[in-house]
Amino acid sequence: MMLIEETDGSDWPTSKRRREDEIVVEGGEAATDKRKEEGGDWLCCVCMERDKGAAFIPCGHTFCRVCSRDLWAHRGGCPVCNRPILEILDIF
Repeated sequence: MMLIEETDGSDWPTSKRRREDEIVVEGGEAATDKRKEEGGDWLCCVCMERDKGAAFIPCGHTFCRVCSRDLWAHRGGCPVCNRPILEILDIF
């Protein structure tokens, strides 16, 4: 059984990781993105590429919509807590 581990993405090639943690403001200075300021981890812990956009019912763990549907169809359980997935809730 393959386990899916939540990581910070530091071992991924830099070309694969998204660069949304910084935005450029007038004058060329870099500013922290609002999402990083809020302390939220918005990248899907499965693919590490897309923003989270779906939550599993009943556990509430969040993943991107593509990974959440793939996990529901092929695995049937949450990769974080292993609870069965009854429904997927799209979040915005």
